[in-house]
Amino acid sequence: MKIEIIEDKNFWNKFLDENNYLSFLQDFEYGEIERGLGREVIRLALKNEKILGVCQIIGYQGKRRGLVIHHGPASQLGGPVSNQEIFILEILKFLKENSYHKKYDFLRINPISSIPKIKGFVLAPTYAVTENFWIKEIKDDKEMLEEMNETTRKLIIDSLKKPFLEIEKTNDLEKFEIFWQIYEDLAKRKNFVPYPKEFIKKEFEIFSKENKALLFLGKVENKYYSVALIIFSHQIAFYHHSASYPIKEPLNYKLQWEIIQEAKNRDCKFYNLWGIARKENKEHPWYGLTQFKKSFGGQLIKLPPTTDYPFSFKYWFTYFYEKIKRGKL
Repeated sequence: MKIEIIEDKNFWNKFLDENNYLSFLQDFEYGEIERGLGREVIRLALKNEKILGVCQIIGYQGKRRGLVIHHGPASQLGGPVSNQEIFILEILKFLKENSYHKKYDFLRINPISSIPKIKGFVLAPTYAVTENFWIKEIKDDKEMLEEMNETTRKLIIDSLKKPFLEIEKTNDLEKFEIFWQIYEDLAKRKNFVPYPKEFIKKEFEIFSKENKALLFLGKVENKYYSVALIIFSHQIAFYHHSASYPIKEPLNYKLQWEIIQEAKNRDCKFYNLWGIARKENKEHPWYGLTQFKKSFGGQLIKLPPTTDYPFSFKYWFTYFYEKIKRGKL
């Protein structure tokens, strides 16, 4: 087995499609977002006679200099667990042979499937991206409605009877400003650090060029109240970024129903509503959003914990800084 650098977009995404990849963060387009923001992108494939896995690694500079594998590596469906171990060891070998261990202080893996314990790795003090998914299977409308809780089902049915609740779907980049205005307002009200505007805009721009992203905009009497950026990849719709103003009408429920209908029209098998709060704590800032997602029915997919491989003693400054920041020390 050997490692090769791969920069063929169609080949890369075809492998992910064929192996039922449950995230979009290893997609070629996601790497282009990061590269467009000035970050280093390394795309590797594990091969023998055929491709056994692909892995996109993002290099982040600044106070914390690290290489990150977001929801990867992506391995061949049904392949032996040993392939994962071989792949990770080969990745480490490649990084060291090419002196990446001198440019960065650590490698962080936020895996999507189980990886074996490998000497030198430590449990990360934090995670790079979500360590769980809330996933709803796309079925016929009646069955999907029956899977929802009673309140959500009634609100959706009620919303469909109200034509003044309008849902737009668009790939028009100019409409991004509507999204950002509502998203920024939510960040202030909920007191969370939002993704940078440039990052989300680049995500929408790059994925929409491939017909893999849409903005859903909910409005009443020409005033926009709710927005969602949805990524479509690997026969899955991903609910990645969203926001709304407070509104008494069931506009957000109609918006979700329209997302599900679009997913059906695109022959998606699942709707991945992304992460939920890991604890049922009413004080958690995402408690309300978590209950909202779960009310549509579906199941929780827990991902393995994030692990780090230190390249340098400098990593431990990052380790303890992140521990303190999360209140773990």
